[in-house]
Amino acid sequence: MPATDSTTGPAPHAQVGRYVMIKELGAGGMGAVYAAYDPDLDRKVALKLLKRKPHGDEELARARLLREAQAMARVSHQNVIPVFDVGLWGDQVFLAMELIDGDTLEGWLKRAQRSWREVVEVFIAAGQGLVAAHQAGLVHRDFKPSNVMVGRNGRVCVTDFGIARQLGAPAEGAAAPAPEADPSERRMLDKSLTQPGLAIGTPRFMSPEQLRGGEVDARSDQFSFCVSLYWALYGQHPFVEADLLDAAATQSTVSATETLASRRAVRNLPLPEPPRDRQVPAWVRQVLVRGLAVESQARFPTMAVLLEALSQERRRAKARRRTAIAAAAVASAGLVGGVAYQQSFACAGAARAMDEVWNPAARQRVEASLGERGGAFGKDAARRASEVLARYAEAWTRQRTEVCETARHPGSQTEELLSRRLGCLERRRRDLRAVVAMLAEADAKLAEKAVDAAHALPSLQECADLEALAEQPRLPEDPARRAELERLGGLLAEVKALADGGRIRPALEKAGQMESAVAAAGYAPLTAEWRFRRGAAEDQVGDSEAARRDLLQASMDAEAGHADRLMVAALAKLLFVEGKLGRFDRADDWGGLAEAALRRIGGGEPELEADLRVSQGVMETTRRRFDQAQGWLERAQSLQAALPPGHPKRARIAFLLGNVLLQRGERARAAELLEIALEQTQAAVGPLHPDMARRHLLVAVVMRELGKPEQALEHARAAVDIRSQVLGKETEPTAESMDELGQCLLALKRYAEALEVYQAGLAIKQKALPPGDEQLQYTYDGVGQALLGLGRVKEAVVPLRQAVAITAAPPDVLAESGFALARALWEAGDHAGALAEAEKAQARFVEAKEEARAAEVTSWRAKVGKP
Repeated sequence: MPATDSTTGPAPHAQVGRYVMIKELGAGGMGAVYAAYDPDLDRKVALKLLKRKPHGDEELARARLLREAQAMARVSHQNVIPVFDVGLWGDQVFLAMELIDGDTLEGWLKRAQRSWREVVEVFIAAGQGLVAAHQAGLVHRDFKPSNVMVGRNGRVCVTDFGIARQLGAPAEGAAAPAPEADPSERRMLDKSLTQPGLAIGTPRFMSPEQLRGGEVDARSDQFSFCVSLYWALYGQHPFVEADLLDAAATQSTVSATETLASRRAVRNLPLPEPPRDRQVPAWVRQVLVRGLAVESQARFPTMAVLLEALSQERRRAKARRRTAIAAAAVASAGLVGGVAYQQSFACAGAARAMDEVWNPAARQRVEASLGERGGAFGKDAARRASEVLARYAEAWTRQRTEVCETARHPGSQTEELLSRRLGCLERRRRDLRAVVAMLAEADAKLAEKAVDAAHALPSLQECADLEALAEQPRLPEDPARRAELERLGGLLAEVKALADGGRIRPALEKAGQMESAVAAAGYAPLTAEWRFRRGAAEDQVGDSEAARRDLLQASMDAEAGHADRLMVAALAKLLFVEGKLGRFDRADDWGGLAEAALRRIGGGEPELEADLRVSQGVMETTRRRFDQAQGWLERAQSLQAALPPGHPKRARIAFLLGNVLLQRGERARAAELLEIALEQTQAAVGPLHPDMARRHLLVAVVMRELGKPEQALEHARAAVDIRSQVLGKETEPTAESMDELGQCLLALKRYAEALEVYQAGLAIKQKALPPGDEQLQYTYDGVGQALLGLGRVKEAVVPLRQAVAITAAPPDVLAESGFALARALWEAGDHAGALAEAEKAQARFVEAKEEARAAEVTSWRAKVGKP
């Protein structure tokens, strides 16, 4: 059973599913949201966990959280926070989402004075998220500034779909419809979870129809959106809540048979005069007046129309973008048209064929793009990615030349088999073309993924496997159908390149556009690969059920098309997804089937087998069967010798194995493996890559906990140096790294150095964060602990009080600060205050299940309490 009780959430470093808890980010009436770490994908996530209450309807709360997961999983849009995973932790439901590095829209507005243009632009972005929800058939029902996140990179995302309903569903509390013929088709989104006549939502932002418990639709979200925008622009709500309640009651008494005049009487409420210090154009206010109509029919017909009305100043820019997109489409059409010409290459000129894709000019474009966008690590990433692409191009040219030389000997192979080998190599050249084109137009995020994307190019081994090629279905005789398969293959290569470069949503969008054409082509190997690519992308955005369906069908299509390698890859990914869904028996079945397909291939595929063993290891880690997980991952590690030096998968396997050993409590061995993962990460992406900072920080924490602060200090310094060079010295991530550096210095009792580091980090954070932000707590604590260590007890009291006052921090963190404050107060002569703070610290240690630390406080209180 997880480390929790009936009233508290998981302690820091506890594991919920496969996620390692870091800290609580916030809490509401139903659940709490935590920052957590996903060891499988080496990323932070936001984990929403239902709060267990000693009294209350937990079944209803769980149902609402499951509804939220289903709702968010149905919407795939950049302005809606994606759901990665949903599952059970004991008898509690958890929801894993993307962790946005930023603040709520409410906090963003309060942090600085915003112009009306900035506010409208952010709301337009949030409105696009609502449009996507409406297009997916959902009504949000609780849109408000605190349910919108604004990232530090400017990305705006709508979140908290906990009370979302399906469009057209009956009002909350209405009689349930008759059961469907197939109960498995029912969805939480179709069910009413509220008692009849009870309005649910946030009253200040609710539409009149929602306040009176009536049926809601997309225009109800429109009303809430306009209330929020009015508040953001003018600093006040448009209506007095009592007036809105009266209007809602009046509205419910007006029937369709009454006069037009009586209906107009409830159509609008007068808006207050805007504050004179708020300069907002009249046309914006006019848009709000319509969106805030009491009668829903008087509002804009859709959110999209409302957003268009708010976008008057953007229309010229939009027209320019349309022109650019049209020009790009023309260029793309020319590229696709050239595919048929590429097929005209026979056996002559292998080098010339590759030179059309990878040549000095292409290399220069890639290196210039990555070097410019990648900042401090860009040139190194560009060089490493170019080397991988160059090796691939050379290997392709050698194999193409070998095929040509073989063809010179009559009877060495059939014309059909020669055609299949050439076709396979042409597909690999097409894959390389897609990656080169993508890297030549990189952004900062893609620059981080450049080396991974280059290494993710499909193996050329498939094109040398004559037996497997001979078993594949024949290509159609019709030249037009063959050309269509080539066209779709080119698009599919672009989908893969986008996904490997971390551009998951564009990859999904492009895959979706291909669906009808792929189905019409009716060629099993192509269909299998298309479903595999789409399923893998769906898993990345958190739509596990859709991913499961596509990956299962992909394995079947691969079997039908005799594409054994693709079948193994699809089954490996499928068992990973089934494991996330908690369907471990099914996952075991898919693992067995994948092993059978591997045997049919006949061995010689160590990288493919390693991928399967990693998926099995991750699944067993999720099951908390660490012995089995360790076995699979050690098998994967033994297979990695086949990977080229500097391959990112080497580091990933070592990292996953180190994490399993951490879970088993074998910290010393885990530290060794994590250091190996660090070395392999550097070999893959270079010493200044952002991944290196993350690896250094994890090693620093483990070393410090092992009682090796000197070694931990080296890694903490390295993390600070990397982030200073890559992100800048005056950035919040750099300041967060400085917190760990300060911790190492405190452990070494180098208090003066620790104080200098913490004070520098505090100055950075105070510029970047609002007062009271949780991240400030750790730095205030560090300043106070350093001053206390130096004997400057009166000075230590102030920052330690500031640390204790930030109650959003986890209980164990607050307890450490409180105990330090108690000692400082005692030394300063405030004995009564010291004992009071010590009592609070002890209670918090107990709450965090830190019994040893609680006992230490008890001992201290007993000691100082004696005359």
